[in-house]
Amino acid sequence: MPQYSYQPAPGLPIKTTTFGGTAEEFAQALAEDCRGDHGVEPEVRVWTGPRPPTTTT
Repeated sequence: MPQYSYQPAPGLPIKTTTFGGTAEEFAQALAEDCRGDHGVEPEVRVWTGPRPPTTTT
């Protein structure tokens, strides 16, 4: 099963878990849970590996 790191919304802790589907499916499931569990509008970030990906401009 793939392992993903994720952050459901800005300011929430980054966590790691396994999920049987794709990263897109996992992000969609997190977005649905985020509203109920945390009461915030989701801005889900999902990636493989322990740290967030970096971006360059």
